[in-house]
Amino acid sequence: MKKFKFIIDGSKYEVSVNEIENNVAEVEVNGTPFTVEIEREQKSVVTPRPIFKHTTTPTVNSSTTTASTIIVKSPLPGSIMKVLVAVGDNVKRGDILLTMESMKMENNILAEVDGVVKAIAIEPGKNVLQDDKLVELEANTSSNSTPVEKPAAAPKVETPKPAPVAAPTTPKPVAGGFKVKSPLPGSVLKVVVTEGQAVKRGDVLLTLESMKMENNILAEKDGIVKSITIAAGQSVMQDDLLLIMD
Repeated sequence: MKKFKFIIDGSKYEVSVNEIENNVAEVEVNGTPFTVEIEREQKSVVTPRPIFKHTTTPTVNSSTTTASTIIVKSPLPGSIMKVLVAVGDNVKRGDILLTMESMKMENNILAEVDGVVKAIAIEPGKNVLQDDKLVELEANTSSNSTPVEKPAAAPKVETPKPAPVAAPTTPKPVAGGFKVKSPLPGSVLKVVVTEGQAVKRGDVLLTLESMKMENNILAEKDGIVKSITIAAGQSVMQDDLLLIMD
């Protein structure tokens, strides 16, 4: 059994990963059990996707196209920063629907499918909890045969298995300074700053892909980037050192 501890906005979360069998893990968060299906990734960097579940089952006739309703829910507790779509907007798979702040990171919530924005349940400045409804999409689903199988129910929580680090890296020996560590396992998409660069509180330092979301790691204070210990494409674990600031 593996245990992890998180501190989110001053609140403590204890996560225990128990047995893992056939891509299904038993997980406890603060004593509450969850059954988690682990998605096997083929690439170290994947396209971030929000967690969603089907609320209706589409009925499809031969060679026709009908609509199904997709509910986009919040994958983590946080605060809505901005909403980038409006009711009636047409969106493509991968378009950014909204941006939320969670665990001191900016998270872009993306459209899973092509469709039309049917309803928006939140607004900027609103605080949300995990699994709160964010956006309702009406997606088109095509079929070329008469028989239609009912789609499998989406899991409540999808936790992708972190890709292993190809080769261990040795952080540069730096004495002192403010250490910026990874809040979650994931993969570094891009590093925005360089060593010696002056940054302000709230500036984006790097982008981390975790739990199918793009997470912008922000500077917690004004300072100068003293040392960068990771590179784009590298996989990191929770509490791995990302960079050091003066």
